[in-house]
Amino acid sequence: MEVSERHPVGATDFTQHPGRLMPKTIDVNLLNPFIGATLECLRQMAGLKPERKRVFVKTDPLMHGDICGIIGMTNGITGSCVVSFPDALAKRIVARLLGDNEDTISAGMVEDGIGEVANMVAGGAKRKFVGTAYRFDISTPTVVHGEPVKLFNPADTVSIACEFLGDPAWPETFLIEIALKPTDK
Repeated sequence: MEVSERHPVGATDFTQHPGRLMPKTIDVNLLNPFIGATLECLRQMAGLKPERKRVFVKTDPLMHGDICGIIGMTNGITGSCVVSFPDALAKRIVARLLGDNEDTISAGMVEDGIGEVANMVAGGAKRKFVGTAYRFDISTPTVVHGEPVKLFNPADTVSIACEFLGDPAWPETFLIEIALKPTDK
């Protein structure tokens, strides 16, 4: 899933400048490495066939699922990438990662497994930024598990969310949310 070269985030996402409104934009070259790394991880490690459902500007703090892997970005770019899953889908993914039966997967195993998914996403995205003009640090991922999970981003960030069906055979979806400080255009 690639997003177009520059993704304007829409008419409702304007920043006030003295005397005029300016649209906020996010450079998709910052989004695509995280999206690509997430999809590659789930395809290669869990044998999934994710299908994109929609891409949208996310304005509320409520996370899509019950468990989230949060990857922070600092030192050049401020923001985060969050991969969130409903418990049932997270358990299926972790069972596939471990080559085990879903019935034997505990909540602790799900948390560790989603942490490992987030770690692979962080590493995969970092590799995709090699050779680009972007220089920043990616944190060790954090896992948050519970219901409802809320993540409050700084007021000056824009969150772009990509919703995917985990696999055509499964009803659950997951979300990749990338929140970054936009540039004014």
